[in-house]
Amino acid sequence: MGQRRDVGFQLTGVEKRISFETMRKYSGEKGIHGQDDAGKEQGLGGALVQGGQLVAYLNQMMTDNFGKAYLAGGEIAVSFIKPVRPGDVIRGRGVVREIRAEGAKQRLLCEVWLENHVGEKTTVGNASVSLSEEAGEGEG
Repeated sequence: MGQRRDVGFQLTGVEKRISFETMRKYSGEKGIHGQDDAGKEQGLGGALVQGGQLVAYLNQMMTDNFGKAYLAGGEIAVSFIKPVRPGDVIRGRGVVREIRAEGAKQRLLCEVWLENHVGEKTTVGNASVSLSEEAGEGEG
């Protein structure tokens, strides 16, 4: 990864089309994450994508950008601010906000989020990854 990682660096995003098929692969066929009627019965207006599935998309984005370094010591914390439903197209986005020295490594602190097909943020948070300065990537 010889690319320069400056503050403000935009991460390469991901895009996912949400369907009942993808939701059921992740969460099973029953309950609010697999059945529209179950979500309506709970007063949620229909089925909702499970939070873990949404975090997985952000983890994929971080892994796509930083590879083994993220898998070896990356961190992520998010908040879910808007429901994601079957039929939505979700785009993962991120930007490096700060670079901190950690001995022979640098920790990149990133703002990450998912937005739906109309540009509304649905999931927001922070992620970080530790990179060695000489190689531009983490160990592992």
